[in-house]
Amino acid sequence: LLFASTDSSSFNPMHKTIKTILPRPHPHWVGDGFNVFPVFADKAFSKELSPFLMFDYAAPKHFAATTKRLGVGQHPHRGFETVTLAFQGAVEHGDSVGNRGVIETGDVQWMTA
Repeated sequence: LLFASTDSSSFNPMHKTIKTILPRPHPHWVGDGFNVFPVFADKAFSKELSPFLMFDYAAPKHFAATTKRLGVGQHPHRGFETVTLAFQGAVEHGDSVGNRGVIETGDVQWMTA
């Protein structure tokens, strides 16, 4: 749901108008085989959400044991903040200057890129 106030001069946080109901997002592949669901659908890069906000949900996925390194590979993060929450399992992240870490169930990682 995206909300819009009807009158900015008398904004009341308890009185909001529903601007639109977003459809269930379609997943898209990231890296070596896991889906993420863009929670804000096609609104992530629009004027309706400014500054831009990308909010993806990755459903739980079990990866079978392998010697192959899995992940999303190198990709640029510059000029924005990324926040990762681990609801279940673990997420490993590393950057190009050697910083590395693992967050596990209940952890939050905030990265300034």
